[in-house]
Amino acid sequence: MKEQILKSGHTVLLLDYDGTLAPIAPSPEQSALPSSTRSVLQRLSRNPRVTVALISGRPLADLRQLVGVRNLTYVGNHGLETWHRGRRTSVAVPGRSREALSRLRPTLAGLVKDVPGARLEDKGLSLALHYRLAPTSQVARLKAGIRRAARPFVRSRALSLLNGRKIIEVRPGLNWTKGDAALRLVKRMRGRRLLPICIGDDRTDEDAFGALIDGITIRVGAHRGSKARYYVRNVREVAALLEWIATQLA
Repeated sequence: MKEQILKSGHTVLLLDYDGTLAPIAPSPEQSALPSSTRSVLQRLSRNPRVTVALISGRPLADLRQLVGVRNLTYVGNHGLETWHRGRRTSVAVPGRSREALSRLRPTLAGLVKDVPGARLEDKGLSLALHYRLAPTSQVARLKAGIRRAARPFVRSRALSLLNGRKIIEVRPGLNWTKGDAALRLVKRMRGRRLLPICIGDDRTDEDAFGALIDGITIRVGAHRGSKARYYVRNVREVAALLEWIATQLA
């Protein structure tokens, strides 16, 4: 892996946020990017041999605010919205999906209200049900209620459900994943001898691992059954790898 990085013409870093750059927090609002990691991202952003893109399930505005590093590419909502070179773009979401989200939102808010510690996050183009802080005894009932409420919209393909780490995402019924977003970013840079390096910790990152078959793919934490070729144990080891890349490619 190190030899590939050193010989690459241009390195494209595709990085998840929660559980990859920042430790998993009890709630999204408590997440904090370590200052040393922000510093190495700033160094990488100034390196002409490197492009850094953050691909996260978080809303685009939230992701940009949390990281706060200029000259990065930010991809939010699992690929639905992008900030690239000062311009925001988004994947076209059908009207039926937007209507379905609007109709489902109050029902899900009611379900969450009855479960202590659970919360509904409105991400604009999608909804997220967080249950990390919910009592274990109530999680199965909550998840069943969500699936039941969303079933008509999933059957009509207006919406889809995506299970993550202590979270259920309610998304537009589009065949668009982190893998599609990653491939689009890489294809934008055609003409260079590129080496994509994708690092993530969640099931949603597996789509990117599977798409980037010619790149370096790295799973953070539990890796059994992962499509990634390599793994690191935790956020600290991700930071150490980024530091090594920044130093070697300087």
